[in-house]
Amino acid sequence: MNNSRKEIECIARLQQLGSNVDNILTYLFNESLISKDDIQVIRRSPDSYKDIQLLLAKLSASGKLQLLEYEWVVLPVERIKIHLVTDKSSEEFTYNF
Repeated sequence: MNNSRKEIECIARLQQLGSNVDNILTYLFNESLISKDDIQVIRRSPDSYKDIQLLLAKLSASGKLQLLEYEWVVLPVERIKIHLVTDKSSEEFTYNF
C-alpha cells in the first residue's frame, strides 16, 4: 500500500472515530491557505478524504506547510494524529492521544 492511500485511510478513520475533519479545513482557512470556495468544493466531493489528502500534499510541496505528519498506530491501542505546522502556528488533529 502506498503512502497516499494510507494517508487517505488515516483521514477517513479519524472522521469515523468522531474527530471532525472539517476542523482541518477550518484551520487551513484560518491560516489563509485555502478559500471558502475550496472548502465548499471539498465538502461536496464524493472523494472528500482524497481531496483533503491531495490538498495537504500540495500545500506541503509548495512550502506553505512547514510540516505535515501522519501517525496512525493500531496496536495495542488505536491512535491517530495529523500534525500540521505553518509559518504562523501548529495544530494537531488527534484521536485517543
